[in-house]
Amino acid sequence: MDIEKALKILEKTANEAEIFYSRDKDTEINIKNGKIDSYIENISEGYGIRVIVDKKLGFCYSTKLERDIIEKAIKIAKISKKDESLSLPPSQKYHSKSLFDKRIVNIREDEINKFTEDLIQPCTEQKVILSFGVLSFGTTYVEIWNTNGIRCKDQGTEISCYVSTVAKEDMDISTGFEYGASTKLDLDFYNIGYCAAKLAKNSLKARKIDVLTTNLILKPIAIAELLEYTLIPSLSADNIQKNRSLLSNKIGNRLFSEIDIIDDGTLEGALYTSKFDGEGVARQRTKLVEKGVLCGYLYDTYTANKENKKSTGNASRSYSSLPTISPSNFIVSGKGKLSEEGLVVHGLIGAHTSNFVTGDFSVETRNAFLNGKPVKKAIISGNIYELLKKVVGFGKDYKQVSNVIAPSIEFEEIRVAG
Repeated sequence: MDIEKALKILEKTANEAEIFYSRDKDTEINIKNGKIDSYIENISEGYGIRVIVDKKLGFCYSTKLERDIIEKAIKIAKISKKDESLSLPPSQKYHSKSLFDKRIVNIREDEINKFTEDLIQPCTEQKVILSFGVLSFGTTYVEIWNTNGIRCKDQGTEISCYVSTVAKEDMDISTGFEYGASTKLDLDFYNIGYCAAKLAKNSLKARKIDVLTTNLILKPIAIAELLEYTLIPSLSADNIQKNRSLLSNKIGNRLFSEIDIIDDGTLEGALYTSKFDGEGVARQRTKLVEKGVLCGYLYDTYTANKENKKSTGNASRSYSSLPTISPSNFIVSGKGKLSEEGLVVHGLIGAHTSNFVTGDFSVETRNAFLNGKPVKKAIISGNIYELLKKVVGFGKDYKQVSNVIAPSIEFEEIRVAG
């Protein structure tokens, strides 16, 4: 059946109901040792039915919209636990932005081959091996209908590229990497390959370092890797309400150096800009930290209801899952110039093992340079809340990696173990 007919059935059987439909198509090209290894196409499509009956939640999903999944969702709701905070969002007004590039949808095989050649060429020129690479071209389409008047549709496109390289000199071997992503077909593939090759070459002849205290400069990819697993979860209202964040009850407190953090789902051209979130709530711009002072948290409808607030438009989901809180475009900025000395780190290993509840982390550096000279892997351990009190400089090299948009950031007097 179509969505409109299904919604009419739900209006008669539930107090509130929602139909979420999505279709994602992704084409992935894998490159190994400088040659295309495989083309993989993935398509995910389906419907999620969410119902509320007497403040009880039911959810069911399927690849087809049939009466059966509607009835199952209703049955689940009737035996679920009552929760007064449950509701679906009201009708919304949306901005007109839609990040959709037809060139990505209609990408041709000869174009893909050209992009691959552009990636490999700078590696060949610098006598570096492109050991592994992934090009991904994706399209998304989402519809959300609910019994409170939401009727919204959106579509988007994305292209991303990751490259790993290997450089050799005598018996010495080093690696490099680079990443790029866009909602438009405007990536400079030659530059991505060039940066990955150059980083591998520059990392040759790395030396060991002892334990030392130095200024630490994390490049954009390293910043994103660290924040994703430490700070971002602590700003989720769900974790705040469950006492799984040290930022609970800290609104209005100066907690960090003079940094600014904004979550902006309306930012032109950013990867996670859209008309609405996973519940149909309009995307918005939310101040989280201003000059080091905590200003707010990220909410979906449920967590907002628990505090008598409004959702910040940060619900995220697939058709097969219930909404959870997630950032859109998480922007970190501030003032102060980078110094020319210190430990510069391009990437981190092990950030996913961080404890987001306490903020503690222990990571290994990847492609690190002390005062311009390459060093072997080192360990940086600490606490994200303490680290963000030591910010002294920001670069101009803003880059979006997953949800995080940030430049290189410098921290003063950080202990590093070689």
